[in-house]
Amino acid sequence: MRMKSLTKGLIYLFLTFGAICVIFPFYLTVVSSLKDMSDIFSNFFGLPKKFTLENFRYVFSKPDYFIALKNTVIITGTSVIAMITFLPMCAYAISRRRFESKFYNFLYFFMVAGIFVPFQVKMLPLIKLMSQLGLLNRGGAILLYIANSTCEGIFLMVGFLSSIPKDLEEAAYIDGASTHQVFRMIVRPIMKPIISTVVIKNSLWIWNDYFMPSLVLNQSNLNRTLTLYQYSFRTENSTNFTIVFAVMLLSILPIFVIYCIFQKKIVAGMMEGAVKG
Repeated sequence: MRMKSLTKGLIYLFLTFGAICVIFPFYLTVVSSLKDMSDIFSNFFGLPKKFTLENFRYVFSKPDYFIALKNTVIITGTSVIAMITFLPMCAYAISRRRFESKFYNFLYFFMVAGIFVPFQVKMLPLIKLMSQLGLLNRGGAILLYIANSTCEGIFLMVGFLSSIPKDLEEAAYIDGASTHQVFRMIVRPIMKPIISTVVIKNSLWIWNDYFMPSLVLNQSNLNRTLTLYQYSFRTENSTNFTIVFAVMLLSILPIFVIYCIFQKKIVAGMMEGAVKG
């Protein structure tokens, strides 16, 4: 009994520590965005001595913020729409044919192998290829995000589809439905949980990513995303922390709200998609 209580106490301690690690950076972002520079240096971790919204007024007065917001929305939105369109179709074909066709079986394991290749390994050849194709721009960033989301997305969706019996599809074929009709009217609606998982997971990554835009997009104001825009307030000798934290808070709020709304679907979809495959 004593051992059980000790174990329970350690679990609660670990969970409390994890909650602090998650909440503290968000707290620091909020309070720092409401301070001025003198308050930042004299009282970095504490609450503001005097709350100010001047940092947000400054950000909204600059057109560069709205340009960066537009670029981020376009890159994230276009990438996500492409994932919704193409990944379910590809996963469905692989799932239903990989045990009958060596090509589809090879394609599946080729996709799975791609998950284990770090981006740092393929970074230089990718950027060199994109440069030769003249795609070091917003369109090139979208293509790279779609390509980098394919392997994991296919793996999760194929695993999800493998857990779904084929009876409904076979009944639809007997009734005269085509493959396109079966996919559009039966399979795709069933795939909503795993599609939501892939979309939200990749949306979080694309929206908050700094590494890829810093490599692919040139540093002009017209191409910057929100993460690159935050970096523009850092100079060689100083950093305007209050503005950086204000931009950071404005950047994370939309995607944070979406994540809170759909987090149950993320967990459910990942559990169902990763169980079988």
